[in-house]
Amino acid sequence: ITVPDITAPVVNTTFNVTSPLINDVINFTGNVTDLGGLSTANITHNMSGVLTKVNFSLSGTSAQVSNATLITVAGGSVINFTMYATDISNNVRQNSTLITVRDATFPVVNTTFNVTSPLVNSVINFTGNVTDEVALLSANITYNMSGVLTKVNFSLSSASAQVSNATLITGCTETCAINFTMFATDTNNNVKQNSTLITVPDITAPVVNTTFNVT
Repeated sequence: ITVPDITAPVVNTTFNVTSPLINDVINFTGNVTDLGGLSTANITHNMSGVLTKVNFSLSGTSAQVSNATLITVAGGSVINFTMYATDISNNVRQNSTLITVRDATFPVVNTTFNVTSPLVNSVINFTGNVTDEVALLSANITYNMSGVLTKVNFSLSSASAQVSNATLITGCTETCAINFTMFATDTNNNVKQNSTLITVPDITAPVVNTTFNVT
């Protein structure tokens, strides 16, 4: 009577990095053992819907297999790495791990004004078009006029948005400078800012008083 081997191999996996960035290389390594003897191993990963399989032929009761994978997907993407090990009795064990590509890319912030040389008591429309490769979380418009700091906050979602604010030029005399800054934050707390200094032009003509010393 032959006692059947129904014990699956033991599979322990490791990564050289667990929060990779785009263009990093992940080394996925597995240490596999089996009492009866190993037959094959397989590393499978799914990156942006593309399934890749790497096969190994094994012998003996222990082995180490590994594969280097270049990360070509955007930040925030999730990659499923799975290692399969099969013994000579066709018992199969798998070990799967989800790896999330770290988002280290700042949002893109482009700003425009309806006027670039505003007069006192005119209105500035400060507009920002913001985008992010993953998703936006919030935006903020901050301006400093005559020492008074004003902040306008926006809650965002999705990967692109437009925000704007209308500012009346008051309490600021001719030649004064106003610093407008837009901040954009994505869901991974990457922050980008775009600042522009606006100067109120001097349009007031000089005052001329004349006198005569003789009549």
